[in-house]
Amino acid sequence: MSKTAFLFPGQGVQKCGMGKDFYENSSQAAKLFEKASEALGLDMKALCFEENARLDQTEYTQAALVTTYLAMCRELESRGVKPDITAGLSLGEYAAIAVAGAMSDLDAIRLVRKRGMLMQNTVPAGEGAMCAILALDEKKIEEVLNEVPDVTIANYNCLADRDHRKNSCSREGSCPVKRGRSQTDTDAECQWAFSFPDAGTGRSCIETGTGAGNISETADSVCDKCECL
Repeated sequence: MSKTAFLFPGQGVQKCGMGKDFYENSSQAAKLFEKASEALGLDMKALCFEENARLDQTEYTQAALVTTYLAMCRELESRGVKPDITAGLSLGEYAAIAVAGAMSDLDAIRLVRKRGMLMQNTVPAGEGAMCAILALDEKKIEEVLNEVPDVTIANYNCLADRDHRKNSCSREGSCPVKRGRSQTDTDAECQWAFSFPDAGTGRSCIETGTGAGNISETADSVCDKCECL
């Protein structure tokens, strides 16, 4: 017998207009958007449906996404589509918990609004940037970072039993990864994300790739992108 799962993505999938079709065609969805607006003191319709810069600001993004997730789910449930299991990535976990019945919709929305505000205040807008790297072994990344002050790996985001994972690190100052040596990794599945705050712009630098990776070539590419921001 088949099972139904509701899966909720994390922050980063937000898009202007998200949930608008549900709001306009579902009384269940519209009701939740209105309740969320009242609970947070925000115009959730304007935040989610209209072009605006706030939608990409963490303190607003998280509540907007969870409200949209839950509005969609409540309409599905009113049509008899109910999950046997729910799961979410990062921010999506809160929607998964609410849909599973362990938390009310409004409590979930209030909680992620607070979560977003705390996260935003921890790293204010304009500080920090990100660079993503693919196809390098984590031990090689750690070796490079050992020689760079104020840089730490913040996250390993992959299966725990693999040696190749996605790494995140952040620091203040210019890109430090450039290194004059050649080491090759042939596992195309490994991936990393580096964060390099740029004091001048605070913009993000992204570097990705697949297949075998040469650490000196990739690091040079990262530095070139960071330096041109």
